[in-house]
Amino acid sequence: MGIFKLVAFLLAADFIGIVDSRAINFPATTASGLGGLSGPRSNYTAFAKALNTAQTSYTCKSEYIDFSDPSALSKFNVAWCPQNAYQTSNSVVWRLTAECGTTMIYPWDFQYGKLEARVRVSPGSGVVSTILLAGPDPADELDWEWVGKDTFTAQSMYFVKGQRVDPNAAFVHTPGDTPKDMAAGFHNYAIELNKDSVKWYIDDWLTRTLPKLDGVPFPSGASRARMGVWDGSQTSGWAGTVDWSRGPFTAEMQWFKFTPYC
Repeated sequence: MGIFKLVAFLLAADFIGIVDSRAINFPATTASGLGGLSGPRSNYTAFAKALNTAQTSYTCKSEYIDFSDPSALSKFNVAWCPQNAYQTSNSVVWRLTAECGTTMIYPWDFQYGKLEARVRVSPGSGVVSTILLAGPDPADELDWEWVGKDTFTAQSMYFVKGQRVDPNAAFVHTPGDTPKDMAAGFHNYAIELNKDSVKWYIDDWLTRTLPKLDGVPFPSGASRARMGVWDGSQTSGWAGTVDWSRGPFTAEMQWFKFTPYC
C-alpha cells in the first residue's frame, strides 16, 4: 500500500465522530505511528496538523488572497498530496483521486478573528469538502463541511480538545426560500471566532451562533485555517461511498480572507 493510500485509509478510519440527529454510528478505530497521527478522533487534517502546527504563529495582519494571482498558492502549505491542489486562471482546485485528496493550510494563526472563502464544493457520494479553523492537537476545531451526496446542505460543527461537545451538526442551506446547489456555483462562507461566541455565515447570512456559556467547553483555541477535500467512504454512511468511476472529483476556491481581531 503506497504512502498516500495508507494516509487516506488511516485518516478515513480515524475520522472525527461527527453525528447529527439521525444518530449516525462512526468507527472508533485508532491509528498511530504516522507523523504523529494518533488517537480515536482525527479528521483528514490530522496528518497536516502533525507536520505544520506543533506550535502556533499568531499574527495581527489581515490578508486577502485572490487565486487569479499565479503566486497565490505559494502563500499556503499544501501538506497532504500537493499534486491535488493546483491553480487555474481564477481559482485553486482541490482534487480527490483514489490515491488521496488534499489539504491546504494557511501558515498563520489568530486568537480571535474571521476566516472567509469563496468556494464551489465537490459533488459525488463519499466526497467531503471542508474549510475549518483548528489549533494544535488535541485540537479545538470549527468546521464547515459538505458531503457530496447532498450539496444543497452545509454542515457546521465544532470540537473542544478533540472531543465533541454538541453531538449534533447544524444543517443549513443558502439564504432565501429556495436552497441552491452549492456544487453548481461559488458561494461565500465564513467562520468567526469571538471571545464570547462563534458565528458561521453563508453569503453574508448568519446561519448559526454558538455562545460561550459558563461551565460549557468552548473552542477558543481554533486558530489556523485549513481546507481541502477527502474521501469519507468509511464514515458509516454519513458521507456515502465514492464511486471512483465518476472521478476525479474537484472543489474550487476563488479567494481566501484571514482577518485577525487584534
